[in-house]
Amino acid sequence: MRVRYFTTMALTLGLLFWASTIPGTEPRTTALPQPEPTAAPVVRADALHELPRIPWEGGPAYWKQFTKATAAGWSDPSFFPIAIWYGSPGSDAQLAYDKSLGINTYVQGNPDASSAAIAAHGMFTLFATKDAPAGWDRQVGSVLDDEVDGRYDPVAGLAHMKQLAAQHDPAATGRFTYSNWTSGIVTYDVPMQLSMDYFGTANVNSVDQYFYAVPQCDWGDGTLRWRTPTEQNPITQANCRTASSYGKIMQLQQEINAARGVQAPLWALPTVISTGGSTGGYKQLGPEQVQAQVWASIIHEARGIVWFSQSPDQQDVNDCISGDAFQDARIHSAACLKDQVAAAGVVNHAITALAPIINTQSYVWDFGQGTDTMLKAKDGSAYIFAMTDDGITGTRTFTLPGGIAGSTVEVLGENRTIHIQGGKFTDAFANEYTHHVYRISL
Repeated sequence: MRVRYFTTMALTLGLLFWASTIPGTEPRTTALPQPEPTAAPVVRADALHELPRIPWEGGPAYWKQFTKATAAGWSDPSFFPIAIWYGSPGSDAQLAYDKSLGINTYVQGNPDASSAAIAAHGMFTLFATKDAPAGWDRQVGSVLDDEVDGRYDPVAGLAHMKQLAAQHDPAATGRFTYSNWTSGIVTYDVPMQLSMDYFGTANVNSVDQYFYAVPQCDWGDGTLRWRTPTEQNPITQANCRTASSYGKIMQLQQEINAARGVQAPLWALPTVISTGGSTGGYKQLGPEQVQAQVWASIIHEARGIVWFSQSPDQQDVNDCISGDAFQDARIHSAACLKDQVAAAGVVNHAITALAPIINTQSYVWDFGQGTDTMLKAKDGSAYIFAMTDDGITGTRTFTLPGGIAGSTVEVLGENRTIHIQGGKFTDAFANEYTHHVYRISL
């Protein structure tokens, strides 16, 4: 059972976009010194102040360590990184389209892309373009490598990563570093010390594990050798292919940071369409699932979103082959990906609208059995982001902490309220991918 709290501001425009439905969806549907924590939200003296907080890397203030990110405005509380793993920033039309979907960053891309066009559209990169002037301010970070833990033996892999980290030293470049890893890094097959050493080579880390799409969820419990905390709330064959599993993967990465004693951002790596594969058994995502993997990751403190939009081999899922689903949705509008890309845009805009709340330090609170939640407070309101923690549908009862004075709960983006009775309220979760965001006066 996971519980968090956050606070928000005027969200009207963003939430109107969020609430607009798409076909088939529900209407909501080398570590550097750590920065000083940001000031706690100002609330009534008796409201939530006695609750503990989650471990905190500093939120938006984290980026102030890096001159390029700071100059680009990444430390602004209203900014939230939403990226494409390998995008197509080679044309004004695609840059405008990606931006309209809430994308603000390209992790990788064709180095022949125009740096002037990327800047003109207000986008950022973690890669260098060939025509970029010296000290180009739109490249805020550097990608070190991808899935080194799955491609190298441990000794060679760690040596490789340390070499790359030295080549892209933030103290010299002004840019943070980022690496992505396979899901093996959070299993019992990899010693925790190696996971810690690998994570220590980059400022920002992520892990790819596409539960909705991959066939591993059908192979049985014996193959799912995840570390704790899934021993208490395990990923099993029954709940593997649900949004709750994405949250558990974020938890497992947090355990690595906790073990190495360094709080640093963790990014989520959702997929737009099925990644496909020649081994068979891959499944296509529905629009609701596209959004759910992001909400589950946010609830578990993801500090950025990186969309994986490639599917090189889709023989098992309607032959939906794409090098970049965002580009193909604009050019071809293929039936197998247009609704999924639209869903990515909906959740991107919802996250951006809620960024001033998401970017605050969460409180620790257990709302009750079967709930997977995040609690924040801002501008006199408490915010609860909620899903189920096991993929089981049905109603959930939320027991509120003291200090919340409101008598009703506003369900953001759904045009409804819920009455609070005896310090509790109840709501329904119709599907495993259902999420709700609640606002209550403090």
